[in-house]
Amino acid sequence: MFSRINRKVVLGLVIGIVILLALLFKHQAERAEIAQKIAQKIMLDIRYYCPELTEHVVFTDENRCKSPVTTLHEDLSGLITDTSLGSIILFAENFTDIEQTIHLTQDLQQAALASNSAQPLLISIDQEGGRVVRLPRAIATSFSGNMAVGATYENHSDYFARKVGEVIGAELFSLGINVNHSPDVDVNINPNNPVINVRSFGETPEIVGELGVAMLEGLQSQGVIGTLKHFPGHGDTNTDSHTGLPRVEHSFDVVKSVDLLPFQQAIDTSNVEMIMTAHIQYPALDNSLVINKFGDSMIKPATLSKAILTTLLREEMGFDGVVITDALDMAGIAEFFAEDEAVIHTFNAGADIAMMPMSIRQPSDIPRFKNMLNLLVDKVMLGDISIEEVEHSVARILKLKQSLVPVDKTNIDEKVLNAKQIIGNDKHKALEQALAQQSVVEIKPNEILPQTLSSITKVHLVFPKKEQSEAMARALNQQSVLMGEQPWLISTSNLETFNQEAMFAQLDNTELVIVANDSQKTAVEIGQASDLTIQSVNLDKTAADHALSVLAYAKQKQLPAIYISLKAPYQLAQYTATADWVLASFDGNAYQIKDSDGYTGAVFNSLAEIITGEVSATGHLPITLDL
Repeated sequence: MFSRINRKVVLGLVIGIVILLALLFKHQAERAEIAQKIAQKIMLDIRYYCPELTEHVVFTDENRCKSPVTTLHEDLSGLITDTSLGSIILFAENFTDIEQTIHLTQDLQQAALASNSAQPLLISIDQEGGRVVRLPRAIATSFSGNMAVGATYENHSDYFARKVGEVIGAELFSLGINVNHSPDVDVNINPNNPVINVRSFGETPEIVGELGVAMLEGLQSQGVIGTLKHFPGHGDTNTDSHTGLPRVEHSFDVVKSVDLLPFQQAIDTSNVEMIMTAHIQYPALDNSLVINKFGDSMIKPATLSKAILTTLLREEMGFDGVVITDALDMAGIAEFFAEDEAVIHTFNAGADIAMMPMSIRQPSDIPRFKNMLNLLVDKVMLGDISIEEVEHSVARILKLKQSLVPVDKTNIDEKVLNAKQIIGNDKHKALEQALAQQSVVEIKPNEILPQTLSSITKVHLVFPKKEQSEAMARALNQQSVLMGEQPWLISTSNLETFNQEAMFAQLDNTELVIVANDSQKTAVEIGQASDLTIQSVNLDKTAADHALSVLAYAKQKQLPAIYISLKAPYQLAQYTATADWVLASFDGNAYQIKDSDGYTGAVFNSLAEIITGEVSATGHLPITLDL
């Protein structure tokens, strides 16, 4: 009897243990499934990685990891495979040449396909053209940017927008990049906007929408997903969301007729696959409060607002694609919320993909990321994050991935050969040059120089940077040769190393001075907010004063002077009274010619053609200036 009871007890215990193990296994399987879904909703950057840093280090400007990831380290490959990570964003530091890039993107995809999800990665980039490019300018086709495209609209409609999209799309696709965070459809109506300005097509919402759609369709015609940004609009801010939290005080009517119009126009007329959020407070759209990490109440930024991302964008505007956040390490979010808090808030708001919620820079960051995934799983299990919304979100992401061209298993050598025939080819460079030339605007007509240019032999150039002066000198000399003229004797100086006494001495020995100025670098050009240092964006408040002093001295000496606005043209009024001829371009980028010490850039070649009278400036300002 006793042994029979004993056997029943033992059997009961065994059954209980089996049930417990089964429940535990089911629980773990459920958690693993949720973790895999959450990982599909994350986009990490792998800009730098230092495998030798085996202990946790708090980075400062002095000791931060600065080893670029140009080949996929096994730690990063393991992270992608182990977690079923959904997306990666690449930066300029990840690119050195065509072959290296193709190896990197191929290895990234193989790591993703080896995961339990077996889903390909979204491999993304910010390749807008103009101010914001990540591919090396000496290799790829960079173009002059959106405001330059806007300056051609009156003469060429959406031609350049569509063609630029096609070229950028073709070049990215050949490298294995399948998402471009472009075009920017912000309506720039604030002349003091520090982060958008020339990244916008202009100030007219309908034209911005039309050009945005054309560029988007050009990109997507080449197999690359485009991203409209920054919803609900970053065009009327005087704070850079990389370094602070902007707030737009527009009425709802203004928001609808200006900020939202390009997005609505695109949603209604085209296949919009992805929209990026803005870290901006919009009280007219959502004035509800959220508690930040300091325990203070604040108006929800759009990235964290369900009223904006779900009620407005999805339900009222009819967008059914993927919503991706702007980088969550930007100060507009990171200054107020912990990493996990930001992700939870943005998921609950309706974002599908959280971009750059944390940095992966050293081995200890990998378990830290996995811990974040586990924490997010806990939040789902507790109901703090809706599992239904997670599943809807993942369904949208997977649908998007199904639209991608399948990962090409072609021989690497064949891919490299194909890419070399596409990237920066003669046809693409010709289009880049055409946009640069067609977009230059004559702000103040040339009234004096036609009578004097033919007799000039000596020219002095004053540009912001040494490489810009050298690119301009090279372009002018080449143009002289093409025209069969004797090359000018060109001397150069720059505003970065300004010495007034030496500068004026050089002006005393010249017959024409060409002065240019541009805006300083911002965080978006550098790459990301965490790489923003005081030195990298120290605004040189004397650059404009130096340029004006050169023009004033030239006027005093009755020396013919040309002023050129590079990039943002909003501050032109102070130059028009002093210079004899004023031109506006929207791009000031010069780059070193491959295998050469010389510098070049499409805009400088175009300016040389215009200055020497070979062609006229035919662009039209897409913005209003108070001149």
